[in-house]
Amino acid sequence: MRIGVHLRDSDNRTNIRSIALRDALEALGHTTITSHRDTPIKGTELVIQTGFAQTHALLDAIDRRVPYIIMEAPYFRGFYEFYEASSWGYNGLAGGSWRPTPPPSEERAKPMLLPLKTEGGILIVGQKPNDHSLRGSDHGQWLLDRFREFPTADFRPHPLTVAPGTLEPIDEALRKYKTVITYTSTMGVDALQSGSIVRADHRGSLCWNVRDRDVFFHDLSWAQASHGDFHRVGAYVLSGYDDARSRAEAGLVEHPRPKVDGPTICQRYYRALEGV
Repeated sequence: MRIGVHLRDSDNRTNIRSIALRDALEALGHTTITSHRDTPIKGTELVIQTGFAQTHALLDAIDRRVPYIIMEAPYFRGFYEFYEASSWGYNGLAGGSWRPTPPPSEERAKPMLLPLKTEGGILIVGQKPNDHSLRGSDHGQWLLDRFREFPTADFRPHPLTVAPGTLEPIDEALRKYKTVITYTSTMGVDALQSGSIVRADHRGSLCWNVRDRDVFFHDLSWAQASHGDFHRVGAYVLSGYDDARSRAEAGLVEHPRPKVDGPTICQRYYRALEGV
């Protein structure tokens, strides 16, 4: 297979995510061509990119109806160092991406699941108002709606929307909450691991409609790997290629959008927080 691997500027450390999978697929005998994210490569059958940005390479893959893989940060916070592992998925953002069904019994590294909570409060988790995963929605309005629905709930903002060091560590914060409400935040994974009930309000969330916590974490453990482990996971990634190709040809892909950073939306977001 001819695979295009598209990197950010050369000094960007997140490139190691795409490079790790690239090296694993090369070891399996596939041809990889490395280029910048704004330089499409003719004739590639698979495109790999770090981050769900609206690049020329990604838009070209969608136009040609070939599958793409997006490399992101690992899902299990604190389980790996940030730059030592990556998550991956075909044709979309985290929850909206597609992955093949993993082997049912083979174990992979994953965090220990804490007992399910029987008591505790409610926590609403905010996100950046210009986050790609908001899919163009008005996050300020979502927060207002949730505050009205749960007037006694506590709120945890995204760490990039507050001063550094403002928030207590996630694992400590989650001990107090039986229920955690998110839009698409990956903090829902931490909440499930801590034993909380998670309500995700968008089907693009990783935690959308989780029915069996053990199965969820088993499946998610196959959706990320340490960089050295991609040599083992690479064959599993490619086991889903034919289906991912069919989905891409049918238009079943997530389309990247510009970040939702309009002044009005950001103002609404911060106004929503004034009463918290």
